[in-house]
Amino acid sequence: MSPEQIKVLYVCPYAHYPGHFPAAALHETQALAQAGAGVMLLTSWGIIGEEQLKVPLLVVFPRNRYTVPLRYLADFFRKWALSLWLLMFFEAFITLSKAVWLKRKFNYDIIHLRDGEPFLFLPHLLGLPFRGYNWLISLTASNIYTPSTKNFQLRIYAAVVKFINSGLWRPLYRASLARNSFVFITQNAKAQRDYSSYLQGVFDGKVIYLPLGADRVKNVILKENARRYFSLPQDRVILLSFGAPHTGKDMEIIFCAIKEIPNIYLVHAGSYRFGLGVNLMDLAEKYPILDRVLIKNHYIPEEEKPYYFFAADAVILSYTKQFLSTTSLLWDACRFGIPVIASDNSQLKELVETFRMGLLFSAQDADSLKQAIQRFMELEPEEIETLKDNCHRFANEFSMGTWAQKCLEIYQVLLSNKTL
Repeated sequence: MSPEQIKVLYVCPYAHYPGHFPAAALHETQALAQAGAGVMLLTSWGIIGEEQLKVPLLVVFPRNRYTVPLRYLADFFRKWALSLWLLMFFEAFITLSKAVWLKRKFNYDIIHLRDGEPFLFLPHLLGLPFRGYNWLISLTASNIYTPSTKNFQLRIYAAVVKFINSGLWRPLYRASLARNSFVFITQNAKAQRDYSSYLQGVFDGKVIYLPLGADRVKNVILKENARRYFSLPQDRVILLSFGAPHTGKDMEIIFCAIKEIPNIYLVHAGSYRFGLGVNLMDLAEKYPILDRVLIKNHYIPEEEKPYYFFAADAVILSYTKQFLSTTSLLWDACRFGIPVIASDNSQLKELVETFRMGLLFSAQDADSLKQAIQRFMELEPEEIETLKDNCHRFANEFSMGTWAQKCLEIYQVLLSNKTL
């Protein structure tokens, strides 16, 4: 079957939440459509940045007078972390139920689920009554790399994930895999290995490592103009922290390190997600650097992203030692050609060393981060330009077009019932 004949139902239940979900749904569907596939996006409540969407959109709960009470109820549940997770289960359940129904009614060739976690069992459970369905499910590995913490909410979350990872689900997966075709894609090689051995290897032979895609941004905003947009100082070294401050990020050492370097200005952009982040204003007061920080605690729309990145001299990627999932922010930084100062986590360390687009520091070590920032400040302009060129090289190698073509190859494998 040629790419033009493949009908893809791209499912993203959480496209209405801040974080990577709406950006992934926006860029990945566009790339698949440009590669020739027929793509329909399905979400639960819609997608942030819907006006930029390039493919048709189906919404389980469209915005109309009939869904107003449900939207109020959902907003109420989102106020607390525990009730929010219950809501997210409902959102995934109802959206995947709709996906199974749409596949049956309109004969989609592929159901492409963006983010099969945390409720990995749902597509298997809902698809079990049927035969011949083809699923491609992306995994960030958040289920197998859960944080260790004393935080009560996170301990509850870890207990739920432990149940999801229990052997009780293995018979369901075996029955599901016997009736339908599944391929799971991970964003790094370690996650591929770990999911291949997951639950005594129940997914072995069905897990593929497919790196993220990121197209290079060609419309450059001058640094002076980008800083003027936010009224940022023109004469400071500005570091950018971007995205939701989730449990895998170590935000505190950023504030701790910057406290010791007077000429540094920090910009953070991105809202807390799922009640699991830290309060950055509290950190700014604790250290204190309130006069040297700009915190934008809300979702950053795609059209505003360039101003944040082009205003920065470098992007800080600070993660805990336990964080082994792929850092999508690295791809964002390279899209804009901005060097990184990154913690030495697994794949992140490997990519930064291989492509040489920034400096590394020891994860969760404020002194090491401080030294890395000081080394960056001492770099010559020619060395900075080399780092930027290497960022562009990274973005060219991991382009959205390359990602989409590899997805089409996986679709063909699923449709032909061949083994990987």
